[in-house]
Amino acid sequence: MYFMLPRRLSVGRTRASATALFALAALIPLLNGCSREAPAPKVELPRPVRIQTVGDATAPAVALSTLNLPGEIRARVESRLGFQVPGKLAQRLVKTGDPVSAGQVLARLDPQDAAPALAAAQAQLEAARTDLKLAQTELRRIQELVEKNFVSKAQLDRQQASVDAALSRQQAAEAQVRQARNGVDFQTLVADSAGIITGVEAEVGQVLGAGTPVYRLARNNERELLINVPETELAAARGVQRWKVLMPALGNRALEGQLRELTPLADAASRTYPMRITLKGDLAGVEMGMTAHAVAPRPDGAQISAAVALPIGAIFGTDKQPGVWVVGADNTVKLVPVEIGGMNEELVYVKAGLSSGQKVVTAGANLLKAGQQVRIEGASSLKAGGR
Repeated sequence: MYFMLPRRLSVGRTRASATALFALAALIPLLNGCSREAPAPKVELPRPVRIQTVGDATAPAVALSTLNLPGEIRARVESRLGFQVPGKLAQRLVKTGDPVSAGQVLARLDPQDAAPALAAAQAQLEAARTDLKLAQTELRRIQELVEKNFVSKAQLDRQQASVDAALSRQQAAEAQVRQARNGVDFQTLVADSAGIITGVEAEVGQVLGAGTPVYRLARNNERELLINVPETELAAARGVQRWKVLMPALGNRALEGQLRELTPLADAASRTYPMRITLKGDLAGVEMGMTAHAVAPRPDGAQISAAVALPIGAIFGTDKQPGVWVVGADNTVKLVPVEIGGMNEELVYVKAGLSSGQKVVTAGANLLKAGQQVRIEGASSLKAGGR
């Protein structure tokens, strides 16, 4: 844009006109920006999910007559080993996973603290022995003088009391030496039984108090299966005494199991009930930490029925109110509460809450929100009571 200025304008008027023209030129881009359209709102793309279509849920329910609970192989007795005296950890001789035998040295403390105490106790013992010898020698001399009637019998009694006191001081010094020697001996940590080290809880150079755990030792005795029983299966599990334990790592080898303990108090974090099953039979190859499944028929009166079996990943919600995402006709999802009748390592059995023909999200459920559009990637039909 070009502007023509009159030739006869004064210098002041020329400067004022130029200032106005520059201000007008600065406003032109702002006026052009006001005429632009606002950006279009960001459109959220449908989230891809996988679904399963519920089959005929009005058919007679199928009884789930078998309990199948996963667990982990543990030792019946697992001890925490520590020193009986305080000190600085100087050596650690075994590590996690090492087998140990009874009496094997596991760790040592720095001996600098215990050695002076033992030397001091031994010196006190020598002094007490010297005092006792002197008192006994004086006693024999007074006895000879009493026989010759040179001293009174009262002086003999006083010297006998001195000997008895010296003897007591020697016995006390001997006890202090034994205690100090125990302090030295207890600076070496030994295994009290054969087993496997399952954990290390202290590092070299750490100053330990008496009884501070250094190792966890699983003893080589009975093996057990630890199961965290969900509250929905507690009544059924409580009524079973004998179990069949399957070991997937050993080709589903079957072992006999006997219920030893079912804790009546739920774990505060998981809200499950720890149960321990003692294993019997051929335990060759059964190592601690392996997974196993305890299987048993449900006792009478504890059977449950399920109309729909879903993958565990389909459940969304909390323990108090589980639910599943159901896809509607407009491909939006809504959360439907359901009642769970049981579960195993793969499936959840739904007793109530679903009806025939509903499309349940089985993959991607944890990323959804109510009313969200979804794109179905795959579908399958799941009939009532399916496994």
